[in-house]
Amino acid sequence: MASGAAAHLRLAPPPRGHLVTAGLPFGVGSVVQLAEQHYCYGLGTLTLRIVEVGRRVRRTDGLWIHMRGVQLGSPPRQRRVLARLDAIQTQPVPIPVTHIPVRPGWDCAGCGAAWPCPDRRRRLLDRYAGNPAALGIYLSTQMTAAVPDLRHLPPEELYERFLGWLRLA
Repeated sequence: MASGAAAHLRLAPPPRGHLVTAGLPFGVGSVVQLAEQHYCYGLGTLTLRIVEVGRRVRRTDGLWIHMRGVQLGSPPRQRRVLARLDAIQTQPVPIPVTHIPVRPGWDCAGCGAAWPCPDRRRRLLDRYAGNPAALGIYLSTQMTAAVPDLRHLPPEELYERFLGWLRLA
């Protein structure tokens, strides 16, 4: 093949996370722990259930990696971090599953089902048992936040997913 032809050859990118996690002792779904001095930005030890492994970055002080995940603890929340690769410790003991949405797909971080998953629906019904209007407002707010991420879904499907199940409860 001539060098000019090779310059125009394009290869399809690998599946997301495929090459990035090769050779790493962790991946999507793993629970890792990081000491405060080994990640940007935060305070204290961070325990994270990984939902996305990003690219590696070489810095003067070593190899770092971009990750996104659910910070475990109270309250659980999504975090994007840049972590020192050689300081990431995997957690061998499973940590209780947290049923919160992971953006942009709005799947459950705990079970992978479409959020709100059946477990989260049961917990929401228990939590808002005395105030169904507040539950409707909460879920409407979540649906509104999901619309930009899930714009490929028909409005009827979004409604059923976020609010339609309330009339059955």
